[in-house]
Parts: sequence; structure tokens; C-alpha cells
Amino acid sequence: MTSTALVRATDTARRPGVRRGSVAGIAVAPGTAGDHPAVYQFLLQVFQEPSSAELQSQLDGPTYEPSDRLLVKHGDRVAAHLRLIRRKMRFGAATLPIAYVADVATLPEYRGRGYASALLAAAEQTMREEGALLGLLRTSEPDFYRRRGWIVCGRHTYSVANCHHVLAQLRQLEPPQTRRLKAGGPPALHLRYLRRVELAAVIRMHEFQLRQAYGAYVRTEADWRWLVNRRGYDRIYVAIEGSPEIELDGTFSAIVGYAATRNERIVELVTKPERPDAAARLLARFCSDAIEQDSREIRIDLPPNHPLHSTLLASNGVFRQRELDRGQVFMVRVLDTARLVSGLHAELQSRLRLDLPYVRRELGLVIGDQQLALEITPGHSCLARKRSGRTHLRCEWPQFWQLLLGHLDVQQAAAQGALFAPNRLGLELAGTLLPQLPLWYPPLDDLPGR
Repeated sequence: MTSTALVRATDTARRPGVRRGSVAGIAVAPGTAGDHPAVYQFLLQVFQEPSSAELQSQLDGPTYEPSDRLLVKHGDRVAAHLRLIRRKMRFGAATLPIAYVADVATLPEYRGRGYASALLAAAEQTMREEGALLGLLRTSEPDFYRRRGWIVCGRHTYSVANCHHVLAQLRQLEPPQTRRLKAGGPPALHLRYLRRVELAAVIRMHEFQLRQAYGAYVRTEADWRWLVNRRGYDRIYVAIEGSPEIELDGTFSAIVGYAATRNERIVELVTKPERPDAAARLLARFCSDAIEQDSREIRIDLPPNHPLHSTLLASNGVFRQRELDRGQVFMVRVLDTARLVSGLHAELQSRLRLDLPYVRRELGLVIGDQQLALEITPGHSCLARKRSGRTHLRCEWPQFWQLLLGHLDVQQAAAQGALFAPNRLGLELAGTLLPQLPLWYPPLDDLPGR
């Protein structure tokens, strides 16, 4: 790839807050378009990737700017690198501005000088100045980030099973479904590959699914078109009610489900609530195609509460939901606790709507040596300094952040000694206000193009 292929027309349109500076005496600078050839050589040397097509797709991202890359340089040579990706994450009734941290690395000959720490500190400063509430990354070096205030948050969630066993299990479900169809049930489903003119239907379904998602990313139409052009997937199947032909009115309302796949994985699957059978049909089609390609096992990457996990378990498969998978964990940096609590107000408030006698709820907290209270009122949620009463929860900041983001189960954490409450009422209230959630980060957005 020639260097000119890496240069965008807009060179250094920097966002507010991204500036040159130094951390612990180490000069950290935002990248420019002129740095792209050196960055590409750096990434190849450290990671043996990305491909030239994937790097170009990064540069073509809807919100990408060269200054998204923070660099430590020796002359014209990139010695250390970090990339920020700005996103919005759906968290139940709330939407949180976040930044995904990627490609953090230092050349071997420059390691041990604090370059990665300086880049991370500069990135956190940039994220705060731009209004992000959370930093998110995936790493095989959790100790490095934990020492710098990051916490493990989120689990790898997927199921694996034999293709033939899954198809056999799905066929056992066909007779009652067939009887319902004959008795005047919903129209038959047809499956085929997505046509680009139908993308609007997929976008609508994804937006509807976001209303109940924890961890999924909000995607604009530009994000979707970029994902399609990037080709981080192999194919996208769609399930269609009635005729598989394109609808002439352009609404594509007959599309009731889609599944994006890569190799032997379903990396995203969404169906309309009124057609839950579409998920099973999409899975069956994927298994049939996998068998034709001589694959023995398939994997589905879906939220932990998705019913297809049960289907694979019933097919002698395995269900995985664990923090550490293949040496990697998800980690989060809470950039401003007070603003995060405020940003979660819609979600926190939604948990009290069934508790009509109470206009206001409050959970006393002792975090470290600080006495606080999580207050939820109709108008706002906040973390206030307040003397704790008899009903309170005692923990450290990492555990509180994990509770706030739905990573921990209150009762289990208390049994393991990570939390303490002087009475049962404190644990029950904490379990109501801060329940464990089906937190799940979708892989499709970060699968490299090919």
C-alpha cells in the first residue's frame, strides 16, 4: 500500500481537548494524516496487522480524525501508540457517551520507559474533556490497567455446539410450529442474504433492540453503512415474512430478523419480538451452510439472556459466560463517578416505577473511608456526602463501580466478602437498585475488515 492511500483529504481537524502535552516528562502528541504511513509500519511490527484494507476502513470511519491516535515519537518513528474510538453505549433506559481504547502498544526497544502509561493518562484526560463517562477496552494485561484505576467489567458470553446436533434439536421444534402455521398462525418465513437497499430495515430492528440492551453501541446510519462497507462479517442473512422479493414500496417491513456471521460464528442476531421463531430459522440456515463448508462446530455470540443459548445447550453444547476468555478481559475506566450516576438517572429511575409508595429512594454507602448515599428522586440521581444509617452497604470503589454498571451480583459478592451490609435490608435494597445486568459488548463493531 502506498502512503498516499492512507492520507485523508482533511489533515488535522482536531477535536477540542486533543492537544500536544507531556505526561511525566514524556511528550504525547495527537497524530496527523502525515503520521499514517509510520503508524501503519508500527502496527505491522507490533501486531502483524491490520491489513491495508482494514487500516483504510479505519481512516474512513464516520467520526475518525487523525488526532484520534495518540503517539510518542522518536524523530519520525512512532515508538508508542494508542487509538480512541468515540461511541455511545446503550445502558437500558440511559445512553452513555464512552470511548473505546484500542491498539495500545510500545515498540520492544522502548518498553519500560513509561510510554504506555503516559499515553493512557493523556487518553483519559482527552476522554474527560470531551465528555465521555467511561473508557472501555479489551486486554490480555489486566494488571497494567488495574493499577491505573481500570476495573474488570463485562463478560465474554457465547455458546458452542455441533452443527448436526443443533439442526437435530431445531427439527424437534418444527412440528408444533408447523401446526400453528396451518391453524392460521404467522406467515411463513423465507431466508436469504441481505440486499443493501434493505439496510434501513436492519437499522430499525437494531434500534428497537437497543431499548432493552446493556452494553450495545448506538449506530447511526453512517455507522451502519461504514460497517457494511468494512466487511468485518462474511454475510448477513435476513428472515422475511411472505415473499422473499424486494418490497416495491421501499419499507421492507416484511424483514423480521437478521444474523451477521463470520467464519463459524454468529456475531449478531436480532429479530422482531412478534417473530421469535425467526431466530431459530436463522440459526438453522447458518448451521446448514456451515455443514456445507465442512465445519463441525458453530458459535453464537449473543447477550447472556438470549434464548438461543438454551437451544445450543439442549444440543449437547456448552454455554460460556466468564470474565477471562482466551487470556483477555473487558475493562472499564469510570472517568467521573458523579456524572456517571447522573447519566444513569433514567435507568435508575426505571427500577423504582413499580415501587409507587416511594417518591425517593436512597442507598447508604461506605466506600473506603467516605460516607455517601446514592439518592434517586423523580428529577435526578446523585451520589451525595451523607452520614450512613443502619441500612447501608460497605465496599471499595472498584466494587461500587462494578455494582453501578451491573457487573456484580449483590448477594454473591457479599458471600465472597467483596461487599458488606450490617443487615439484610441493605443487601435487598442494593439488589433492587443495583441488580446484575445482562451486560454484553457486541463483537461486530470491532471485527477487522478483510
